[in-house]
Amino acid sequence: MIQASITRNAGHIVSFVVRNHGESYVCAAVSMLVINTINSIEALTKADFTCDTDEANGRIAFTLITPRGTTDGHDAGILLNAMLLGLESVVAEHPTVLTISTEERE
Repeated sequence: MIQASITRNAGHIVSFVVRNHGESYVCAAVSMLVINTINSIEALTKADFTCDTDEANGRIAFTLITPRGTTDGHDAGILLNAMLLGLESVVAEHPTVLTISTEERE
């Protein structure tokens, strides 16, 4: 099962980890959403972030460094919310293949 863990601060997404990618079409959809989001943040904003991948174990971890109160942080936040919306759509269609957990952090 694919697991997406979303961390929020004051309601805003600040990081995520996606684990257990496989080779199904659902995994491909999740990968596309996640990678497109990261690429979009990099190409369309000046937000700073870290990204760590482990392809062998199907894991990608992303942390937004730029504060949400800045224009680039706000723009990155919109893209992260769009990613979550897409992931939630995948869960609606494939609840036994993908789970999403969220955590609020201060």
